[in-house]
Amino acid sequence: MIAADLRVEGFDARSWTNLISLFAPGVVQRIHRDPQESDAPEVDHDETGTPAPDGPAGTVVVIVSADGKVLKAFHTEKGRIPSVEYHGPDDLPGLAARYGARRAYVLREGVVEEISERVAQRLERGDDYIAQWLVVARTLREVTDAGLLHVWLRPLAAVPIPTSRTIGRVLDTVLPDDRTLVLMVWSGSLPWTGLVLRRRNGEIDLVAGPDRIARWSGPLGGDWRRDHRFVTEGVSRAVGPVHVGIYAELGSLRRLLRSYAPGAWARAVAMREVIVQPAPAYMAVALGADATRAVAKQTADWLGGIDALAQFAPVARYVRGRVTEIASVTQTLGFDPLKVLATMLSRSDEATREPEDPARTPR
Repeated sequence: MIAADLRVEGFDARSWTNLISLFAPGVVQRIHRDPQESDAPEVDHDETGTPAPDGPAGTVVVIVSADGKVLKAFHTEKGRIPSVEYHGPDDLPGLAARYGARRAYVLREGVVEEISERVAQRLERGDDYIAQWLVVARTLREVTDAGLLHVWLRPLAAVPIPTSRTIGRVLDTVLPDDRTLVLMVWSGSLPWTGLVLRRRNGEIDLVAGPDRIARWSGPLGGDWRRDHRFVTEGVSRAVGPVHVGIYAELGSLRRLLRSYAPGAWARAVAMREVIVQPAPAYMAVALGADATRAVAKQTADWLGGIDALAQFAPVARYVRGRVTEIASVTQTLGFDPLKVLATMLSRSDEATREPEDPARTPR
């Protein structure tokens, strides 16, 4: 699914960091943090004078023997923990709180070697990057379910791990061969970051950033609601027909990526807070399903819990129940990827607040 000769071009440090920060809150904070004097795990950085970051940060890692005795413990950002207080797997939230961490891991001695051996036995020659990562994910879940590894937080605990073939079917829907996908984000009148993916022969062979997009589209006018057309036309001419283009202002996109509310995406598209152009069939179905869920919820609230569609429109109820299954990415995967992403980003935001980039924020 990812070509061996993948080309990544058209990014500078700022645009690449901006793109990553959409899905990894706190990355800009970490980049601007003063470097530690040592990265050795046995060094306690608080004692050397390096100030601890505000709020929870990093991960507490505790290694225990088969009978539960603590063998070693450290904080990934603060260093060694000489005498850790650990009271069993149910105490992981408290463990993280006591040592100012966002996450806590407790590993049985030898579990890393166990994971490595299981992964090595299951990898097959010719597996691409996605297939390899799926093997690792399934192995980690196995050892976690077996009690060899305890993790807190686990936002993906209830999310089924898809097969490589399933991922391939989703990719066939989202981005067919010889087509491109465009994501472009503006901060005010200025492009903030951008991404173009091209798929050929079943594989992603090109990842291009805003510098390359600017060459293909030519000068832009400063109004992203008009400029998106030039981006689509430029990418189509230079790289390949655009299958789906998503264009948005930074604040709106960040809010939507963290939203659980039914109808949030459909409302944003209707209000032109986000422009999806072109919009393939699966995107139209997904937005229609989102709007239908929002209508059902709102009418139920108005009528004191009575679902108006269920009571007065059996046909609409049937459509509402089936619409998400029509060419649906969610139906293929077995979970809603946008809902999972919103959960992860919202939880990350509780522990860190990422500052706006002053160089890209309009004055």
